[in-house]
Amino acid sequence: ACSTGSIEPTPCFPGTFAAQKGQSECESCLAGTSSDRGSVACDECEAGRYAANAGQGLCVPCPYPLSSVNGSVTCSFCMEGHYLQDTSADPDDIFKSPTEYCKPCPPDAICATNTTLETLGIPRNHWRASLLTTEIHECDASDHCSGSGSAADNSRRRLAGSGGAGPGCHAGHTGPLCEWCVS
Repeated sequence: ACSTGSIEPTPCFPGTFAAQKGQSECESCLAGTSSDRGSVACDECEAGRYAANAGQGLCVPCPYPLSSVNGSVTCSFCMEGHYLQDTSADPDDIFKSPTEYCKPCPPDAICATNTTLETLGIPRNHWRASLLTTEIHECDASDHCSGSGSAADNSRRRLAGSGGAGPGCHAGHTGPLCEWCVS
């Protein structure tokens, strides 16, 4: 791109781009994207980074322990190995004080990116009393406990029981640690 009155083309500054060669003005990158000096396009911020404002030359890493998806303008959920304790929290509050809201994954739980207390992954042969507790117990009769898998599995299959099974239990079993038989 050329600056007004300049003989030689002047490359666009970081955070801006010239889509066509010889374009006289540089355009700002949109929020959620960034560019290097002399760019012909802006690149989406990768997961775990964000650009809150238009015209940013760099995507900024999310504050620990937050993460984001590609092209984000903020970091709004917890990174892998952590879970969001309070799903009713305001995203701006989470961003300002991430360690108050994102807690380390409890022992024996599975915390993929974007896990909440309700979607904690529970390994096979483990059990928890409700979706609101971080206490996870290994089952004595391990073949009775189905767990809940990863947080991704939880979005498809919550801990709620079905088909004659209690929460986190195989069919035909219910109760604490899935030790009661369903008649």
